[in-house]
Amino acid sequence: MLDIADICSKLEALTEAVRGIEVGLEKLSCGDYVAVMQLAERPPIPSPNPRRRYFPTDWPRIGGRAELPDVSHLFAGAAYRDQYCEGESREVYAAACAGLAQLVSRLRMPLYKVSTCAFGRLANRMRELGRDRYAAEWFCDGRYVSEPEGFSKWFPSHLSVARTAAPNSPVAIGPRALTVKLPRTMSVEAFDAEFDAEIRKAAIDLWVMGEEGARHCAFVDVDPAVAQRATSFPYGSGVRSCPAKEIVVFRPNEDADRLVNIVERVILRHLALIP
Repeated sequence: MLDIADICSKLEALTEAVRGIEVGLEKLSCGDYVAVMQLAERPPIPSPNPRRRYFPTDWPRIGGRAELPDVSHLFAGAAYRDQYCEGESREVYAAACAGLAQLVSRLRMPLYKVSTCAFGRLANRMRELGRDRYAAEWFCDGRYVSEPEGFSKWFPSHLSVARTAAPNSPVAIGPRALTVKLPRTMSVEAFDAEFDAEIRKAAIDLWVMGEEGARHCAFVDVDPAVAQRATSFPYGSGVRSCPAKEIVVFRPNEDADRLVNIVERVILRHLALIP
């Protein structure tokens, strides 16, 4: 078996790619961030030199590793029509910023903040994330270290959903967010808890603590702690650093349809139409 440290030190192609990504990251626009994500999503290209091969990392996925069966046909059924009555709405988004792009370039993985907010508050939510400098911190040498730049301007990224919304689906697909009309019997808190649990299956902070994540971090020569982000919140006269749990592995060109499926399944499970 090859020594990982030896591979890392000799991986010239990876070094050159990262160097190119890092140029001008602090001036990233939305389009630039997409370009970084596309580079991170590229499958590893084996080198003809057997001592310079990319490590075959098995990334986590939102909703888990298993394929998620299509459930959209259930919204046309009588059982759904009989039980569903429209209640509050939520918006589901995948947000990014220049600071997160720097983490992407270091880990060589596509990362976004995938979460929800109240209907019509997406722009305000991005401003709030910027004021809080969400995920700007990480724990290093016994203390929290704050990245100086890159986390003050968040934006909702485009969602590349391939399929159209099913008839009667509670999910409306927008260019930068999904609008979800919850059943009247489902509270916002209940929906967010179920949704977050599915998204957390791809959380980068959890993944780097496992064997696969540790191997990947060793391969790219990155301290796993840098992927365990935190946000500093003022509490009275003090400050509390809280884990940023919503930074996940997310591929807009592959996982956007999966995101729709997850939302649909959360609602169908609440209505007891699927297990």
